[in-house]
Amino acid sequence: MSHDDTSDPSERLTNLAHLSSAVGHHVINAYSAIVSNAEILRLTARSNVPADPVALADLIIRTGVEASTVARRLIDYTRPVTQIGESPVALDALIAEVVEAHRGDSRSHFSWTVAPGAVPSIRGHVAQLRAMLGHLIRNAEEAMTGSGGTISLSTEMDDRGWIALEIGDTGPGMAPELVERAVEPFFTTKNGHMGVGLSISNGIWRRHRGTMALKSRPGEGTRVRLCVDPKEGGLPGLR
Repeated sequence: MSHDDTSDPSERLTNLAHLSSAVGHHVINAYSAIVSNAEILRLTARSNVPADPVALADLIIRTGVEASTVARRLIDYTRPVTQIGESPVALDALIAEVVEAHRGDSRSHFSWTVAPGAVPSIRGHVAQLRAMLGHLIRNAEEAMTGSGGTISLSTEMDDRGWIALEIGDTGPGMAPELVERAVEPFFTTKNGHMGVGLSISNGIWRRHRGTMALKSRPGEGTRVRLCVDPKEGGLPGLR
């Protein structure tokens, strides 16, 4: 069984819901590009083209819109499972809890650097955020499999006044073309893995009104930076 799997049926259902949402968004974006290009084709069609470009463009547009509608229905279907709630979640305490659990795993042979800065609590679902951190830590561990290394976690307020949570590893890093695709559902360079950890994590964090960014270069490890505007994800009176 790969590290992307889980034996807990409820967690599997929640992960499936987040994954379905990520797949839906990915398909919608792809079809948006199809529709845009087809509209350009329709506007620039010339009479000397052998096929009927207008009819072809109409077909592409219609197919794209219909597929996009199906994807949106898939996203709507998953919403009840992935509602985040309004409970206060202290990210520094959650990080300490998750790291302690991974440190206690007899299979773990990595070093840890934990630097929780003073950040406000956010509104959210603690179980989903715990699962998100678990996926990101497993990704970091897998990047350093066989070589050891250090996993770092930190929180801070960035220059914009946003809450920032960062998870890093000292693995081999990724080339730019891999960084661009890393969050795509089912994209992986590892045999025996499904390539859904980052996609699920991104789906969970997006539902907590946050953004995810990856920074990586060959030989320099990888950092995943999660940011959220306190006005969106923070709690009144705790900013």
